Formats: sequence, C-alpha cells, structure tokens
Amino acid sequence: MLKTGKNINATEDKGLSVDMDKEAEVDQFHLQLPFTAFYRETRKSLQLFHVGILTKYVLLVMFALLGVIFLRMTTNNILWNDREVDLTVDTSSRINYVDRNYLGFTIDTSMFQPKVHFRGFNFSSPRVHTLMKALSPALLRIGGTSADWLFYNEPIEVIYPLKLLPSADVLMWYDIQNLVELVRSTGNRLLFGLNLQVRFGTQWDPSNALELIKYCSWMGYCENIDWELGNEPNWYAPGRQNLTTLTPEQIGNDYLILKRLLSQYNNCRQSSIVGPDVGRPTSSSCGKILSRVANMAGSFLRALTFHHYYFAGGTATYKTYLNVSYFHDLAREISEAKLLVSKTKFPDIPIWLGETSDAYDSGTKNVSDRFVSGFLWMEKLGLSAAMGLKVVLRQTLYGGNYALLDVDMNPNPDYWLSWLHKKFVGRSVFAVTLSGPSLPTSTRVYAHCTNTEGSSYDSGALTVFALNVDESTTSVLRFTDNLSDQPVDLYLLEADGPDYVLSKWVKLNGLKLRMISDNLMPLIRPTRLQPGALINLPPVTMAYLVFPYADVQLCRQ
Repeated sequence: MLKTGKNINATEDKGLSVDMDKEAEVDQFHLQLPFTAFYRETRKSLQLFHVGILTKYVLLVMFALLGVIFLRMTTNNILWNDREVDLTVDTSSRINYVDRNYLGFTIDTSMFQPKVHFRGFNFSSPRVHTLMKALSPALLRIGGTSADWLFYNEPIEVIYPLKLLPSADVLMWYDIQNLVELVRSTGNRLLFGLNLQVRFGTQWDPSNALELIKYCSWMGYCENIDWELGNEPNWYAPGRQNLTTLTPEQIGNDYLILKRLLSQYNNCRQSSIVGPDVGRPTSSSCGKILSRVANMAGSFLRALTFHHYYFAGGTATYKTYLNVSYFHDLAREISEAKLLVSKTKFPDIPIWLGETSDAYDSGTKNVSDRFVSGFLWMEKLGLSAAMGLKVVLRQTLYGGNYALLDVDMNPNPDYWLSWLHKKFVGRSVFAVTLSGPSLPTSTRVYAHCTNTEGSSYDSGALTVFALNVDESTTSVLRFTDNLSDQPVDLYLLEADGPDYVLSKWVKLNGLKLRMISDNLMPLIRPTRLQPGALINLPPVTMAYLVFPYADVQLCRQ
C-alpha cells in the first residue's frame, strides 16, 4: 500500500500530466474508496490556484489525517452509520432443549367448508410432498375456530339444513385418510383438534368424536395422530353465536373424558393429548383455564398450549412488521404462561405455542406473505426457544395471507426461512449476550447447536441466527471468546427485486431461492468467512451463521 502511495505522489510532482500506465497500477481497493479519489482531486485543484505554501500543506495534512481515519474504518468493514455489536455465546450450559418437532405448522379447519374444501391444495402433489418433507419432522395441526363445531362423517344433507349457529362443517373419512397419508409419506405427524362445543347443555358430547377415534383405531391411524380438545375456549363469552360458556373446571373435566375415550383402544392409548389452546395467558380468563386444566389433567398432558399473534392483520402495514416494540409482546405472554404453570401441581409440563403467526384475522394482505414477515417469524422462533418453549406451530401451511405456501403451492418467503431454520438449527439452546457502545434494539441474535441431521455439518458445530430490522443501519457483529478465532459459514437472507421488503422473493447469499423442480429443493452454498472476520448484517436482512469447528461439547451429546 505504501508503494502505491509513492507512485501517486511521483506522478503529481510532474504537474498535471499523469502517467496513465502507472495510474492503472493503483490497486482496486484504493480505487473503491471515495475519499482517496477526493483527496487526489483536491491536491490537483490546489495546484491550479495560487494558494500559499503553508495553507496548502495544512489542508493536505488535514485531508491525509481524515483519510487515515476513513481507511481504517473501511478496512475493518465499519462505516459511519454502522453499529458494532459484540456477541458472547455461553456454550457451557443449555438454557433449553426443544422438541425435535419444534417448528410445526397448521391447516385451519375452515378449509373443510364446502365452498372451500381444500380448494387448490393437492394432497398428492409431488411439490407439496417435497416441501413438507423438507420441514420434517413436524406436527401438522388441524384446528382453528370452526374445529369446535366440526362434525365427523355426518351426512352433509342432514347437517346443513339444520342451519346451526355457528354454521357447522363436516369432515369426511376420506379427509382423515388424505391427511394421515400426507403426514405419513412426508415424515410428519398429525395433531387433531376435537369439537369441544358439541355439547349436551354444559357437558361435552363425545359421541361423534368417539366415532372418529374408533375409525382411526380401526384404520391404524392412531400411531400417527395426537389430539387436542377445543380452540381458544376463553372466546366463549355469554350469548356469543349460541356458544356454550364454559368454566375452567368443565374444560378440565372434558380433558379427563378424552383421556378415557382414547384409553379404550390399544393403539390409541399412546397418542398424546395437548391443550387447552387458550389465547393470551396475560388475559385473566385464559390464565384461569390454563391453570385449571394443568391441575386437573397435568398428569397425562404432553404439553400446555396457548396462542399468540402480535396485532390485527387488517390494520397493519409493512412498517408495523418492522416495529421493534412488538418484539416485547411475546416475551410478556411466555413469562406469564411460565409463571402460571409454575404454580400448578405439575410445574414441569412443557409449554407450546399451539397456534401462532404475525397477525390475526388471516394476516395482512400483501404483507404477511412477503419478505418483511420473516423478521417477526425469526424473532418468534428464537425467543420462544430461548424462553423455554418446546414447540411452535405456525398458522398456516396453506390458506390465508400468512400461509407458508401460496395458492399455487409455491413457497412464500416465510417458508424459506422455516426451511433454513429446520436445516441448521438444532435442539440445544444457548444464552447470547450482546454488548456495545450503542446497542441497537433492532438487532436480535440467538444460538443453538447445529442440526446435523438436516445439514452436512458434523456434531459440535454451532448455529447463530440474527436479524436486523433497522432500515438504514448495518449491524456489525463481532464474536468474542472462543468463537473469535473460528471460521464461519454465512447464509445471508435479503429481499430480491424492486419491491424492497414487500418482495415475494428471497435471496440467499445473492442468489434467488427457488425449487430446482417439484422433487428437488435448491442447493445452497455458504460464504466462508475467515477467523476473526467482522460480520455485516445490512439493513433489513437476516442471517444464519454456522461455526463448523466450534467443537461445542454439549453439541456432541
């Protein structure tokens, strides 16, 4: 670099005539620095005017000092508007160990409505099978509001003339067959929500649900199905759409009945039961149901479940999705759920997010299915695991603005994020500490063991994933301790195309993500960064970072 500087000075000492051959020898790094060009042109300009010698050299010294500062910053990949973040990952102990089905997905029971009935969804599509296999192992939950008054294999010509309120839908045996065969062939498992609002007065009427369980037992489906009962029972306010208002004790009692029904069939006894699928735990009605069901059914429940959405889909804009204040909302709900469960007879029951997405009421049109939705989704996946949840079920796989697949069964941006998460993120969770002079709230970072089953990495590898929702500032990540001298594989996610964060396309390390064919997922390659390198997380981007040689002992077990 010093030699280059002498060449420049030598050409300028001869006046304005520049030796073009020597100028071409200036290395490309200097040519990319705007300050270097500005400094050179300033010296030439000074020679054109009668400037005092002392004044001229004072100015040159000043520009030289500024150049040194600028050069030092650019060679360390730090610009004026960048923010440095120092990261420490504590791999000495786990803070959580998530379920192997941690990231799952749902199909809403509204898809059974006659006017819809899985319109556009092809159960035998090779593309669907390829995309679902890529997310396995996972739970496919069948549930939602209308699950509470869903009938099983009843004649449609009998049910619909009754004009029940709310209007009831019917699931036929071939629907169950399609769903079970789908999860079997893709390495996944079904979680089915039963009809809690089909009742005799205040008592659950399990007769129709029993017909479904009998059918599943006879067909050998129970080995692929787990069960839940009801959907957001806190929603049953007095007088609302002829729904029966249920006390927490009644709901707990209904779970005891469900357990007895399953116990009657040998191949259904091992099926898991989860619930009660309440809304926000910070709501008094939700909290009471969660606590009571835990106390009454905690001896056999696999998990306690609640739902979470950040805001209403109908009024949100893409700016809402980038508002970091919403990041704290989920933490409050998880903390309250953990506190409630800790006070029950069974304080160690796992807690799941039984249904969740960014915005309720089917998400936000032309936003929930775009790149910008990924920030809340990555944050939810990271925070839920870091705070102790075992499973997160994404609403939905298909159907609604927030679906992972569009109406033609092509992947939306959140599908690609889910795929990468499944591919690189393992079960052991570690604490991450962020520090720096001006720590940005727009940067979130989480760490897990690397998933060696879904990727080509060996045991002992560590995966860190991070997001930056700031629209103008780059976060510069600097790892400390044992990771500072490790090479790292970078998988950087950016929006592709002119639509900014509202793009439906995602770039991974500069290349658009798309299926190679209906039977083949894309091949992806990392950018290998050398030990000690600073990692730039540009505005509105996300990244997965794999440390292949971290040799974390807890990731070898």
